Amino acid sequence: MSAHAEPGDLEQQPLQSRVAENYGATLAQPKTAAPKRPSRAIWNFLLAISIAFLCLGAIGIYASRFVPSTEAIQTYYEDVTKVKLHSISYEGWDSKPNSAGFKLDSFASPDGEKDSYKYLKVRAKIGVQFDHDQALSSTTNSTSTLRERSIIRFFSQSVVRTVCFNLNDMKAYNDNETGTQLLGSVHIPQSVCVDLRANTTTELDLPIVVHPNAQNIASVIIKIWRRKFHELNLWSNLNITLSKWGLSFGKVQIPRLDWDDFLNWDQVQSYVDQMHEFLKDPIKVNDFQISDVNEAVKFQIGISYDCPDLLRDILQSQRGCSIPPTSWTVRMPGCQENEPIALQNAVFQTPLVPVDLLLTQSSADINITGQIHGPLPDELLYQVCDSDEENVVTPINLFLKKVFDPTQNVGFEICGLHSGRTKKSIIPERLLDEILPSIAQEINANLTIDSDQLVEQVTVDEMKMKWVQRGWDDKRLEIMGKVNTLVNLPFYNATLSKEEETVSIKKIKGLTKLFHNDVHFVSVPMDVWLNAESEILRSVDLANIQLRVSFDIAGQDVVVVDRLELTRCLNEILVLGQAKVFVEGQLDLMMDTKLGSIVLLGLEGNGTTIIRK
Repeated sequence: MSAHAEPGDLEQQPLQSRVAENYGATLAQPKTAAPKRPSRAIWNFLLAISIAFLCLGAIGIYASRFVPSTEAIQTYYEDVTKVKLHSISYEGWDSKPNSAGFKLDSFASPDGEKDSYKYLKVRAKIGVQFDHDQALSSTTNSTSTLRERSIIRFFSQSVVRTVCFNLNDMKAYNDNETGTQLLGSVHIPQSVCVDLRANTTTELDLPIVVHPNAQNIASVIIKIWRRKFHELNLWSNLNITLSKWGLSFGKVQIPRLDWDDFLNWDQVQSYVDQMHEFLKDPIKVNDFQISDVNEAVKFQIGISYDCPDLLRDILQSQRGCSIPPTSWTVRMPGCQENEPIALQNAVFQTPLVPVDLLLTQSSADINITGQIHGPLPDELLYQVCDSDEENVVTPINLFLKKVFDPTQNVGFEICGLHSGRTKKSIIPERLLDEILPSIAQEINANLTIDSDQLVEQVTVDEMKMKWVQRGWDDKRLEIMGKVNTLVNLPFYNATLSKEEETVSIKKIKGLTKLFHNDVHFVSVPMDVWLNAESEILRSVDLANIQLRVSFDIAGQDVVVVDRLELTRCLNEILVLGQAKVFVEGQLDLMMDTKLGSIVLLGLEGNGTTIIRK
């Protein structure tokens, strides 16, 4: 065989080379692998998960039969929850509801009044405790109910332990004899967390914001002030959101929460009793002035008020605020204590009183003003309470008797009318105006005028004595002269009287005694009213007015008490031409004023006079 290739073989070489190249290229392309079946381990894991979920589902379906309902949980906690209110402190009123987290619209009142956005801020200290044992021991229902409560108890003490809630909505009501009154809306502007474990007390210090219905809450306040607690049936409904670990897990509606369950009415009554006791203390009157103004009689009364410690504690948070001015009418005591006489034509005003004044001074000076238009009621002036042969006692006499007796306080009743406006009041005007007309409070005052200083002097001008023969054996002593009495009016101010004498004395009676050498020897009884003349003696000090009263005693019966001393007096007149005697008078004065005729009984005065021939 030749070593060279055949021509036919040469022709085949390129073809073989290309075929080899194409193959090689074909081999370089990866061949697609057939899909593999999952391994046995994966199949076992998926099967285990499925079986676990099926088991849990089955267990859940089975256990769901024992899960307490929402109503059961709510009833349970209503039974086990114990709330004790330790104290409530007053923190004032505000007109910026947004500052407390409120929406402005939630405070809009239907009448759209100017101060409808006022809300009350208080702080309550409360103790909350859950007595789970009581819930189980008090259960008298079926076994299923007992099982439900046991489940709730277990989860409360061992699983949940603590829970927080937010108060979404709360309204307060009072059930009275006519229906249900809405007292207002209540908000707690913070989350509250409590411990659910048995007999563990959670002490809470809660800020509470109340937007009251002025009219309805005023009626409740008045009943509390009058200690008519039996007429109150206070309750609330509320909506709260529960949360745990910052996550909300449901809302609870409590349709009725009775306040009697946590409010200590004995403590409330004790507080009200203390306030009533403070008002029984007599008010000290420093100044008392009466003046005539046009058709009215004006009163100016200066008093000293000692703020009790209990009230000071309440007012501490109200520095910079004021007690608004108020208007009052007065009911005077009648013949009987339960028959007061209203002064319908009288109005008295208390001024604006800064809270700082009450807190910084031990005794605050307050000036009260008043006006009486027209005369006093006839019942006060003329109603007969008692009478004897000489006098008729009326209600005004009984009142003035206490005024002139330094050992007694005068009592009367004040009735609220309305309040005045002030920028920083401790209470909204609308609420105060709802409360005031229902207030009728007895007041005692140390308003004492020394009756011994009213009649300054009693003298007899041109006094003469002589024996007069009126029959064969009837010899009587006759006294002639004009009795002059100087009466002080320490309470009457003539500054505004425009020179008009609006006070006068038209009638007088009583008993006049004459003394010689300190021996009572003659009496001149005046058992019936005698006509008298009077005039006002004006001085530089118009605030100190005197009234000079004169009347003639000629023709009056004379009683000789000591004939021997009478003889000595007459001999002295005969020898010396005159005799000095001491005059003592106990007088009843009928005073005419713009308030009507007022009788002053038993005024005593004395003086010296000269008896001439």
